[in-house]
Amino acid sequence: MRLARLPILLCLGLLTACGLFSDEEIVWQQTRLYVPWTATLDGTAAEGSVADFMAQGGSEDDPLAGRLRVGTSLPLVVFLHGCSGELAGMPEKFQKRGFIVAAPSSFARPDRPVSCGDIGPETIRWRQEEARWVIERLSRAPWLDRHGIAVVGASEGGLAVAQFAEAPKDVVAFVILGWTCTDRDNSDFDGVRVPAGRAVYAAVGDLDPAVASGRTGGTCERALAGRPGARAVTIRGLGHNVPGDDIFDDIAAFIGGARRGTP
Repeated sequence: MRLARLPILLCLGLLTACGLFSDEEIVWQQTRLYVPWTATLDGTAAEGSVADFMAQGGSEDDPLAGRLRVGTSLPLVVFLHGCSGELAGMPEKFQKRGFIVAAPSSFARPDRPVSCGDIGPETIRWRQEEARWVIERLSRAPWLDRHGIAVVGASEGGLAVAQFAEAPKDVVAFVILGWTCTDRDNSDFDGVRVPAGRAVYAAVGDLDPAVASGRTGGTCERALAGRPGARAVTIRGLGHNVPGDDIFDDIAAFIGGARRGTP
């Protein structure tokens, strides 16, 4: 795989340096895809960047072309990482539960600054833009269950999900992890702006520093009050870490309910 992807990465680097590739194309090529074993022709799970899959025979409209069983229809999770870019094994949690996962790397953008401790409106706009790019690209894929698209974000990614006011209409579920939906000093980050009527799930650990903070203290329960199809979960004994498998089981079931119109 590494030898196959080397020419593509070299071309990406040269074309990026010359300004011939847009940010969208760069992010798309480096978006990581996670495919469950239940969907593949050879019965093995697959993981790699869009560039990797295209080097192995995928197409621009469907990087997974020729890899999946005929007639496959799968839900999609678009996963937005935290401020460091670390995925922390969370895409694999959804992959094991039968989802195809697409995880765009925000740091694929040229000169993208690290934003930990310095998150601004531009950062959140980038994260939402990246999710839209991936959804638009994969909307052409024949395997996509168009009633099963969810956007999941952790930490900074969770903030981006909470503020996703202009989310694509095909997204049926939004999942906020490691964020309190609260910012008393910045109204741009306070509350939940997901379009009304969409299913929203939020989970945060009771030991997460954000929960006890004077600025962000609390949970998403207040912001989600009165929203049909919304659920806020506080996890006992968890800090700013990856939740346990029981939470991912619950999220998978929640997305499944949103697919059926019964979150």
